[in-house]
Amino acid sequence: MAEITRTKRRRWRAASAVSVIAVLALAGCSAGPAPLPEPIAKQYDYAMAHWNDYNTKVYGDLNPVGGDCANFVSQTLIARGWKMNDQWYNHDAAADWSPAWGYVPAMDNYFAANAKTLGLTEYPLDKRSKIAVGDIVVFSWEGTDSYDHVEIVSKVIDTTVDGKKHIEIKMAGHNKDTKYRDLDYVVDTEYKQASGHFWHVALPPTASPTPTK
Repeated sequence: MAEITRTKRRRWRAASAVSVIAVLALAGCSAGPAPLPEPIAKQYDYAMAHWNDYNTKVYGDLNPVGGDCANFVSQTLIARGWKMNDQWYNHDAAADWSPAWGYVPAMDNYFAANAKTLGLTEYPLDKRSKIAVGDIVVFSWEGTDSYDHVEIVSKVIDTTVDGKKHIEIKMAGHNKDTKYRDLDYVVDTEYKQASGHFWHVALPPTASPTPTK
């Protein structure tokens, strides 16, 4: 009789555990967003490690010659799995670097000229549903065709503003060193004349994109 009672208790506990899991799932509770695909995770982790701790030993610091924002974005792309080439490079801790690597207008031109090869797709700033962590944001603070700042997307958050669906974009970058700079605040408050665009970075065929972390 005691053995039968213990068996019933074990079954009751198992059934209770299943019921709790089901209730949590129906209530919308989960362990959090799915992990980032490995290439994006490596890029993201690098950005989080170096947004305010410059990796000068490997890549130098280009602030003394105009700004380090493009240098930082290029570094994160290396962490993602990109390879240097004869147009896009930084050698010997910035003793020798190409404009496409460290100068925003040249970087944007390089992306545009080689978009298919690099797996890039350009989107305007209002096409946020197309954007994922690790993508690139290029800005012109004066709203011209001359671009002067670049960051990477560090978070994409689905939210609601005034009853309407809205996607928040957070960015990591150098110069104004930050890991979660808000895109809306940048264009609505800091630089009201600003214009720009995204570069969405394609994943390898074996990976699947996910927008948040």
